[in-house]
Amino acid sequence: MKKVAFAVAGIVLFSSSVHAAATLDADAVRKLITGNTAHGLKNDGSTAKNYFSPDGKLVRQDGEAILEGSWSVKDNGTQCVEGLPGGCATIVRNDDGSYDRVLPNGKVPLKWTSFTNGKDF
Repeated sequence: MKKVAFAVAGIVLFSSSVHAAATLDADAVRKLITGNTAHGLKNDGSTAKNYFSPDGKLVRQDGEAILEGSWSVKDNGTQCVEGLPGGCATIVRNDDGSYDRVLPNGKVPLKWTSFTNGKDF
């Protein structure tokens, strides 16, 4: 009976680690966002779109407003926004294919729900 319990516990641990969220490294973040529009869902339920131009410019559609700033990715994978709210955050891929922007304090103010190639707003 003990062998069965250990086997079940091992299967549960293995299956949960296979589906665990993963923090993206710098190359993966760059590949994900460069030249693409991230469609996002904010904590208040509103949506935003961010276009990450290959030249480092960021264009955000937040409601009816169009805002501009810049973006970069540090060597440790942290994605940063300057000139607009957002600051620096790690990017974590969720099991459902969405991505969380996780701030240094652990809060997630924005979830990227999908991406489109190019600027789509």
